[in-house]
Amino acid sequence: MSEPLTKRVLLLGWDAADWKIIHPLIDAGEMPVLKALVEGGSSGNLATLHPIISPILWNSIATGKRADKHGILGFTEPLPDGRGARPVSSTSRRAKALWNLLGQAGRRSAVVNWFASHPAEPIAGTVFTNYFSEIVHRPDGAVAPLDPRAVHPPELYELAESFRVLPRDITPRQILPFLAGVVPDDREDPRLGMLASLLAKCASIQNAATYLAAQDDWDLLAVYYDTIDHACHGFMEYHPPAMAHVSAEDAKLFGPVVTGVYRFHDMLLGRLLGLVGEETTVLILSDHGFHNDGLRPPVARHTREPGEKFGPEMNPVAWHREQGILVAAGPAVRRDEIIRGATLLDLAPTVLTLLGVPVPDDMDGRALTNLFVGPPTVPERVASYEAPHPLDGMHRDLPAEEADPWAARQAMEQLAALGYIELPADDDPAKMAAAAHWDRRWNLAQVYLTSSRPTLAERLLREMLSERDQPPVRTHLAACLLALGRPDEAAEMVAPLLEDNAAAPAARLLMGRAKLRLRDTEEALRWLEPLRAEEMLLPALSLALGQTYLRCGLLPEAEVAFRRVLERDEYSAQAHDGLGVALRRQGHYEDAVYEHMRAASLQHNRAQTHTNLGIALARTGQVDWAIRAFEQAVALAPDEMFPHRCLARLYHGPKKDRARARQHAAEMLRCRHLYRAGQAAAKDSEAARHPQPAQT
Repeated sequence: MSEPLTKRVLLLGWDAADWKIIHPLIDAGEMPVLKALVEGGSSGNLATLHPIISPILWNSIATGKRADKHGILGFTEPLPDGRGARPVSSTSRRAKALWNLLGQAGRRSAVVNWFASHPAEPIAGTVFTNYFSEIVHRPDGAVAPLDPRAVHPPELYELAESFRVLPRDITPRQILPFLAGVVPDDREDPRLGMLASLLAKCASIQNAATYLAAQDDWDLLAVYYDTIDHACHGFMEYHPPAMAHVSAEDAKLFGPVVTGVYRFHDMLLGRLLGLVGEETTVLILSDHGFHNDGLRPPVARHTREPGEKFGPEMNPVAWHREQGILVAAGPAVRRDEIIRGATLLDLAPTVLTLLGVPVPDDMDGRALTNLFVGPPTVPERVASYEAPHPLDGMHRDLPAEEADPWAARQAMEQLAALGYIELPADDDPAKMAAAAHWDRRWNLAQVYLTSSRPTLAERLLREMLSERDQPPVRTHLAACLLALGRPDEAAEMVAPLLEDNAAAPAARLLMGRAKLRLRDTEEALRWLEPLRAEEMLLPALSLALGQTYLRCGLLPEAEVAFRRVLERDEYSAQAHDGLGVALRRQGHYEDAVYEHMRAASLQHNRAQTHTNLGIALARTGQVDWAIRAFEQAVALAPDEMFPHRCLARLYHGPKKDRARARQHAAEMLRCRHLYRAGQAAAKDSEAARHPQPAQT
């Protein structure tokens, strides 16, 4: 193993934390602890993965792997016998998490509330699972005792039970700071009950975290707080400026809740930092952001009837924003640096590198070594850690874990109340299992599609389409076909949806994109321009319009379209990249460089962005920097022809390096051969799908 860069690591997860709320609070002096960390360390955006679903994302953070490798593909999974469904658990995870890897490396971990960590794994260290902080009520209304499997080692059971805070323990006086001191008239309002439950759970997590932080027997302390996410789902519609359907009375009463929860987390952070000491490297992150401004999705209901389900009635994932937060501070971290291009997959290899443990090649992320002080760090590598090891603490050779039926049922009901799953009205076990199986395949298809594996996504989606011909399946399948370079089939796929009022906007957008790929720009504009009134599609629509205008050579119009996206979402990497192309083609090379660099900082793993940056840099005469950009593009997409062509020209011309020029020219020819072979294969495949009738 390498020499550790730090004594230990504190890894804090703040689900859904967003810079758009944090920065104003820091500027107002209301999050002083986080402000000190930001100023004394490095911070920036953290790109999420798709689908933006918490159990998938937090297990990708813990393993450094995408969901198809770690096996957590949603909130639920079918029971082994196919008769019902259950929440995902630690027995569902197929890949080793950080605490498993560190255990077999002779290190100790302490884990609190991590998503899908129940039942507790017998790792080298301590585990308080995500069921530790959940309060379960029996049918008679009594509070169930803590599940013994929620704690490891078992001798901490009584202590863990004492850490738990019940919602009834939260007094009205403790809730008032989150309501700006306004005493509600309706003390039975379910929103007050929800807030009390959130605070009680957060206090339970903090109790366990502070107990462990005060010990000196861990190398990694990983704590997951989900309070911000749940508070945002419950109260973001009231956040100033309140959404249109919210009454003035509700806006006044519940408007301060979200920012109050953020300030509360800053206080909790201060307590933890005081316990772990200055020798600890601190990493604070969120799995995604949360729309809190004009991009908040519209809410279907406008009034709340007594007993009505609490919270906005729509797909909760629609509220999730692409960019989360990342803050790094401590003795191993550079001061006042901006983190660029980081993704959720980079956290696990970064933690391993900090602790001097080799990074496995089968992790999908990379260590963020540019954050570290001192000379450049090259992480030591190993092939994999996934082979069984006596010290990894993984659950193996166990009978199928059957959770406490009341706890599992309440967990399922909470997920349904938040809108993440649908429970059959008749509680049919077979229907529940089928629904869980469908959701897992749906999420896996999105994993494939958003990780540049459209062939696998297409295969899975066609299987699903044969079972249920639904608009979302068709639109995602059309997106696969576009990614595979088959726009004519994409157009055929969405054509049946064009008259469906609910599905038509997305279908028309995809039809416009298909026509654009077919180089029929006039037809593309015919489908896209009438969609301007579709408010929820504005960012995607404006992106598609900008790309269409670029194709047509309408550069000022393209610039306007991309700027419209950035007015609503300044963190859109695609909009910054498209704007850079529009500016470069109008001769504004320096401005183009800035936009492409901004795009690369937001989405580092997109080869086309680095290619565009290289072109703009070359136009400004910055040859060495242009070469670096093109080489980054080649590293991300080695079979793309154009960056090799650009490198061949730069090495042949300004650099006078004929050997390197010949090398990239040869690579360009190789890529051209692959491209033509792929085109021929696609043509043969198309002919096989649509055979010509026999001539008579």
